[in-house]
Amino acid sequence: MPDIFISYRRDDSSGHAGRLFDCLRGRFGDESVFMDVTDIQSGVDFTQARVRAQAGFADLADLLPAGPAVWGSDERAWRPDPAGRMSLDDSREEWLAGAAELVGGLGGGVRAVLGFCAGAAPACALAHRLGRRDGTPPPVVLFDPTAATARTLHEQFEAALGALARGADAADVDRARDAARRDLAAEPDPARLADLLVGHYGALAEPACAAQGVPAAIAAQLTDRFATHLRYLALAAGTPLDPPPGAVAVLSAGHAPPPLGATTLLRLDADATALLADPRAAAAAQRAWREPAAP
Repeated sequence: MPDIFISYRRDDSSGHAGRLFDCLRGRFGDESVFMDVTDIQSGVDFTQARVRAQAGFADLADLLPAGPAVWGSDERAWRPDPAGRMSLDDSREEWLAGAAELVGGLGGGVRAVLGFCAGAAPACALAHRLGRRDGTPPPVVLFDPTAATARTLHEQFEAALGALARGADAADVDRARDAARRDLAAEPDPARLADLLVGHYGALAEPACAAQGVPAAIAAQLTDRFATHLRYLALAAGTPLDPPPGAVAVLSAGHAPPPLGATTLLRLDADATALLADPRAAAAAQRAWREPAAP
């Protein structure tokens, strides 16, 4: 059993935790230090894409000039009601209304709305909402925009299932995989599909973690993280990707965007994992800004 357990917030301290982990293992030995990313084989980082131990909007904000207020919303804030009391449309409306009210209080008007990956559709929806309130939508800059679909949810489930398979019974994994395929074919509602897939995942997570000596509380955290990710994708899938006039899409090398109408495309020779830390991406966002409203 490990003697040292590293607890940290992955959103803002994973890099520091990783360096601490390396130092402690060098001092006390590999078996003495536990950290989820390396020691839970069932663990999956359910951020907006599986490739992301990568730059995020915090990195982009660091490259922007000081002065303008920056407000951010991630997948934890944009999710349908897991208890099923609200429809997908109602959940989207609740988020849009709250976001528009919040950014409306920043002062000076909204200079731009930025969207990343599956967050492109919510960003466009927010821009349109602000446009109906203010007369014209703010500029929109999308980074590697993608259009989430029901198949996107299923692909994420398959990736997560592959990680759980290391500790789960093979027959249980096969049954979950078959059930998920049937759900994908039969369930047209992304929010309902997300809940079904989360159910299959949760049923496997606890025994898979237990087989590796991982506490049930960690299995519950993994399931909750997966649920948040899939429900966010469900809301994104149910939101039209409709860039307003003048929108700009900044693309990493090799990224194939969905149809974006008259959106201006700017392709960089940057890896997808480093796109939001690229100064050229920050420059594109800054060029799109509109000047603040006069007091």
